[in-house]
Amino acid sequence: MDSEKQLSELIPYNQLCMIVGKLLGDGNVSIEKGRQPRFRFSHCLKDKEWVFWCYEQLKDYVELSFPKYRKVLDQRLKDGYSESYYTQSKVGEVSTLLKEIWYPQDKKVLPLEFVNAHFSPLTLAWWYQDDGSLTISNSTIRKIILSTNSFSNQENKKLIEILFTHLHLSFSLDSQNRLVIYDQKQILYFLSLVREFIHPCMSRKVNIPNNNSQLFHLNKRTTITLPLTIPVTSPTKDLRHFLSYLPELLLQLQNRSTYHHFLKHEFFLENTDCKRKSYQIQLGQNELRLLHECREITGLSMNQITEICYILQRNRNKNLIKEQKIAYQLLTKN
Repeated sequence: MDSEKQLSELIPYNQLCMIVGKLLGDGNVSIEKGRQPRFRFSHCLKDKEWVFWCYEQLKDYVELSFPKYRKVLDQRLKDGYSESYYTQSKVGEVSTLLKEIWYPQDKKVLPLEFVNAHFSPLTLAWWYQDDGSLTISNSTIRKIILSTNSFSNQENKKLIEILFTHLHLSFSLDSQNRLVIYDQKQILYFLSLVREFIHPCMSRKVNIPNNNSQLFHLNKRTTITLPLTIPVTSPTKDLRHFLSYLPELLLQLQNRSTYHHFLKHEFFLENTDCKRKSYQIQLGQNELRLLHECREITGLSMNQITEICYILQRNRNKNLIKEQKIAYQLLTKN
């Protein structure tokens, strides 16, 4: 039986996802001559709660020691020292198997098949809390970084493929061999994937500026621009009908599965080549509020949100026609 299969039989899937996230991040397996391997991780003093949380989630499966405080003198640092909490596993089968999978030649590598088999939003969230950061400037989200310096350029390209295959996230590599996202729509989607797994002490990694004040700057009379392929004969009536699907859209955006479906099927891509027409429309406060909430979740423009509402309405009509045809066929058979 190979190491990966053995490990999968010893540890439940979710805990393996956590371990994979840890080993993509700050976790490692000790490799010391004449000693058995141990799985271990440490975090700085301000992230003490994160260390203890990870310990609690994994201690029954990896036999981790209770986290200990450590102070290391380092004259290169401003304070002359660093403070952290660390834990490591007992010597045993799990650490040995992790070593065989992640350090086959006593050097850390990316075990592609194993990571692929245990990559989920939970994996991403643990990785992000260990080695990720959110950059915000002037109250605007700029980028998300996943530090992957310990892996080669080719391994990081494989990680980019895994992120796209499993979660439809489009990362790229920066000049420091780190994984980055700059697109705001992708960043907001990333945060929606990991948010439920973020520990309170790591909230800085998902907290984004509250732009509720923008709601009051939206005029009741608004211009919405749509592709000419969307039939509009009476702008106010037709567009408000499309926007009547805003409550349904908001519910779907708040659900991770349907949000992923929208992203996967490119609902969020704006076709800049198609011809468009602008319409003046009077909107109510509730419509403005719902538009604003959808924008806050996705980073989409009002034009794009209205277009998605039209797609929802069109799909609903198609399904209704299909159901009517089936009902008619059943009636005529009887």
